[in-house]
Formats: sequence, structure tokens, C-alpha cells
Amino acid sequence: MGKKIFSDVVAAIDIGTTKICVLIANRDAYGGVDLIGIGQNPSYGLKKGVVVDISKTVDSIKKAIKQAEDMAGTKIETVTVGISGGHIHSLNSKGVVAVRDKNVCQNDVDRVIDAAKAVPIPQDQEILHILPQYFKIDGQDYILDSVGMHGVRLEAQVHIITGAVSSAQNIIKSCELAGVKVSDIVLEQIASADAVLTPSQRELGVGILDIGGGTADFAIYRDGRILHSKVLPIAGNHFTNDLAIGLSIPISIAEELKKLYGFVWEDKYLELDKDKVEVELKYGQGIKEIETYSLFEILNPRAEEIFDLLVQEIITYRLKTFMPTGMVLTGGGSLLSGMADLAKNKFGMPVRVGVPHSYKKKDSEILHNIPDLLKSPIYSTGYGLLLYAAGQNDLEFTLDKNDSMFTKVFKRMKSWIYDFI
Repeated sequence: MGKKIFSDVVAAIDIGTTKICVLIANRDAYGGVDLIGIGQNPSYGLKKGVVVDISKTVDSIKKAIKQAEDMAGTKIETVTVGISGGHIHSLNSKGVVAVRDKNVCQNDVDRVIDAAKAVPIPQDQEILHILPQYFKIDGQDYILDSVGMHGVRLEAQVHIITGAVSSAQNIIKSCELAGVKVSDIVLEQIASADAVLTPSQRELGVGILDIGGGTADFAIYRDGRILHSKVLPIAGNHFTNDLAIGLSIPISIAEELKKLYGFVWEDKYLELDKDKVEVELKYGQGIKEIETYSLFEILNPRAEEIFDLLVQEIITYRLKTFMPTGMVLTGGGSLLSGMADLAKNKFGMPVRVGVPHSYKKKDSEILHNIPDLLKSPIYSTGYGLLLYAAGQNDLEFTLDKNDSMFTKVFKRMKSWIYDFI
């Protein structure tokens, strides 16, 4: 193969509750990416995925951007960012229209999607994504692409994702104050799925649970499309806080203990090399001895709570049959020892921990290799956002030059439906 020709630079920011991660890459003419810069900084100013202090958020973003730019040797102007939080909600909706000329055209598809999205939305919410799941023509089920087919009655089922507009606005404002413009906002489940799921899993049916610092983001894919999504307001920070309270130790020490010795599946206790560990408390309070098994007694109930909430979601909406290939855990919370074992026991299906993998086109040509540094669940969302940025930059949208930055991004978000048709 000849030398790759890079057309431009793309960047993504994972604005998480615990960390800000900035990734910069060169994008080649085929949509592949070559990572050239990465920056990380602790995240201050967010709670459960939502900006609660803009000045602190801006400062964290600025520091992460500078690290990435220094490594890449280039400045970035526009970025793709993710959105999550307890304000995110979703529902499935159906629409029906008559086919005007007996052959389905794009206008018919637009009309049936408009009919499907005509559902009541709370005043503080706005539609962020409209993702078509399948179409029906004269009752024929599960047509993925209806354009050009003959019929008189067109139905569509779409997955509608809503969120608080103020949360999206605050993300955009924070990035602007940090010196970059937001070109796209992407639901974090979609980004993580792009990074860790295989094409066959998406087709056959799979669940993905991204356990971050502030939220746990769940989605199910089937026939290559998102079928169901849910944001759980419980995640990694809750584990840390539980340890801090239960053991009467500072948050920083609790976080370190969680990473080094924490486990949620009892069999993992046999793998530990210590029954007790000593930690040095701050402000001259001396040394405290902690039994490592007590970490399990504190962490296990919280992990059980997350999975029990998800089990209830699966039962309520009868989703298990749509996940024949099992569940993929990702995000920093999936690194807690025993999470996959406990999930397998709870869900009664295969479970694995997913890490970003090399992206392939349909002809199986590998477009890029992932640096070892990014082969960790904590980078799933960030890397997925980078892939999205690389794949979407060549799309054209009709935007009014007088629109505000939020309005422009919002129009792009509305236009995402066409990526799934």
C-alpha cells in the first residue's frame, strides 16, 4: 500500500464526570484516523454527566486541550463532544402514511418519520436523535431501506432520544469558552458502541453498558441499528463514595483502594495477594488498617444495584431476546474486578469487557491501528467520538450563517436521522 494522504485534522472531547479526555487525529481520504495527540485532565464542574460549574469545567477542558495540542503539534478549532446524564430519555414511536405514487420515495420516508416523531415531549426536553429502526410496507415487516419499494401504506418505527436543551447548551458554551467550537454532539452510547462493538454483534443483537464516572449508559443494537437506550444515574463515583463513607477515609484514598483492591465478585478474593492493607490518612490522623474483603462487602451491593436496575429494564421491555450475542461492558467502571462475572450471573448471558478495536470498512480493509494507550475501556467513548468526527466531516448540511452555534449543532443533530436510513 502507498503512503496515506491525510486530508484534515479531527478532534473529539469526552467531557466526563471524572475526567476530560481530548483526542486529536489526522483523517485520511478514506475516513481512517491516525491519532496524533491525547490530553487528559481531572474533571471538575460536572455531576452525573451534567455541567454544574461552567468555570471549573472550562478550566479542565482548557488543560486537556493544551496537552493534546502540545503532543499533536497543532491547534484545533472544532470538536465533536458526547452528551449523557440523567436528563436523557428515550422511547419508541410508530408512524403511518399513504404512499403517494405507489413507489416509496425519500419524501414518503420523511413524512412517515415526521408522523412517528409527533409525540408529546416534556417542556424542558427536546428531541436530540431520531433513529429509524425499521419500516413496513403494506404490513411486510422489518424493511431496513424502503426507498424504491412498491406499496400503498408505509409504516415506520423510530427510536426517539430526548434530553434537556440546557445541558447541551452548557456543554457547547463550556467548549466555546475553552477556545473551540462544537461541530457535533453525540449520545455517548452511540459513540461507545462505535468503538467496541463488532459488525456481527450489531447485526445479530447485543447490549452495551458504558459505566462511566457519573452515569451508566445502556443501549441495545439489532440489525445494525439502535433498538433501545437508557441512562442509569449510578456509576463509578458511587463506588468510590461508598468506600469513603463506609471506611471513613478520604475520597482520594477510596479511589486508589477501589482500583488496586476493589472487587464485586466474591471468587476474586482468592486472587488478591493481601488480606489487609494499610492506608495513611491525611492531616496527621495516622495509619488505618483495612481488610480487603470489606471492599467487597461495600462495593458488591452497589454493583448489584446497577445490574438489578438494568435487569428490571430488560424485563419491563422484554429485551433479552434481542441480545443473543450477550452484553458488552465498557467504560472505567467495567475495570472493577468481577464486574463481568457478576453481570453474567445477573443477566444469564455471555458478558465481556469491551475495548476500542481497529475499525474496518465493509470490505474488511483495516483503516487504522489503535495505539496501545487507548486499548482500555476508559477510552471507549472518546475514541468513538473521534471515529464519528472522522466519518461525519464530509456531510453537508444547509445551515443559516446567522444561526447561533447551538442552533447549528442542533440542526445537525436533527439531520442525523439520515445517517441511519
